[in-house]
Amino acid sequence: MINEKIYTQFKEYLNYLLVNSTVESPLWNKEVLIGLKKPGWTYIDGCMMVALIAYYKTTNNKEILNYVDNFIDKLVDDDGHVTIYYYDNYNNFTTTGCDSDLCNMAKVLYTLYDETHKEKYHKAIDFFMNNQVRKLPRIRGNFWHKIKYYNQIWLDGLYMILPFFAEYSKRYNDRKDFYDITYQLENALNLTWEDDKKLMVHGYDGQYLDQTKKMIWSNPLNGHSQIVWLRACGWYEMALVDVLEIIDDDSLKQKINNLIKKSIDGLLLYLDKNTNMFYQVPNMQSKDGNYLETSGTLMVAYAILKAIRLNALPKSYQEIGLNILYGTCNKYLTKSPEGNYTFGGICIGAGLTASRTDKYAGTYDMYISREIVNDDGKGIGPLILAFSEALLIK
Repeated sequence: MINEKIYTQFKEYLNYLLVNSTVESPLWNKEVLIGLKKPGWTYIDGCMMVALIAYYKTTNNKEILNYVDNFIDKLVDDDGHVTIYYYDNYNNFTTTGCDSDLCNMAKVLYTLYDETHKEKYHKAIDFFMNNQVRKLPRIRGNFWHKIKYYNQIWLDGLYMILPFFAEYSKRYNDRKDFYDITYQLENALNLTWEDDKKLMVHGYDGQYLDQTKKMIWSNPLNGHSQIVWLRACGWYEMALVDVLEIIDDDSLKQKINNLIKKSIDGLLLYLDKNTNMFYQVPNMQSKDGNYLETSGTLMVAYAILKAIRLNALPKSYQEIGLNILYGTCNKYLTKSPEGNYTFGGICIGAGLTASRTDKYAGTYDMYISREIVNDDGKGIGPLILAFSEALLIK
């Protein structure tokens, strides 16, 4: 089911990125390249490394595995310790904090340990479990997104932390956390779902009932953020299918299957039929400034294709998933004047913040005015993941 022309373009593009990137200067990490983040252990690099591990498992290309090993090896010392730079609420870097995002790249440690038997990777797994998962506070049963975002649940965080947590539980804790993890997936949908739209908003403010503490962006009736952000929905869908692949309890798998069907069907109501893509704000397609966004679109494509493989969606969704993948490539995978492929239409990032006064926070204008970039891991990662699934279709 592979479109050979587009797949050839993809392989050329991926090779260019890998050959020309280093830990200090990864072409796919625009936030590092422009100084918003320090190079090292970032969730953006995690998007790439997680995707490359999936691509390795599909293709059995050892060069891909070695690439990830070489990248991660430089960041983990012999004691399994990783130097982490957090970005605080005052726009300063600090080495103290707690953040679900950091568990994204930690997911690759399991495969690297299995394949290389480097003991430091096993120690690093415990490092992230002890310093991130076990330290993150909760609100209504769900992890806060970050320690600096008091009592906030973002859909982003479920993807970052729950697959790592699920794999840890399966390997080292006798699966005792599976109910907790499935509950968090269910609860996040319940806390952010808007039935009139059949969509989930970006986040939930656990302090919405307290007028002295509630965030400026939260609905005083239910704690919802104002806007449905495509990539937040995409993070959630990827969390569902990645956790589903790990959990082996039939009753819990069925719960996750139900979440996948409900949330994917809601999203597909807003698929642009001309391009097979979704808009940055999916339910406001015709509003000024809205645009077809790459990263969230491909997250949905990946989730659909993987959900079919895991029997969470019927095969009738397969054409939809492939059309989304190829439609996005047709629009945004192009050759630059220098002759190299480039991949556009990627929102650099959007967050709800911890502000009680910033009237820009969480608004439509915030989501559509964030910089649109090329060649960012938040879009490239899902592209690799989607191709990894497409290659498995028989």
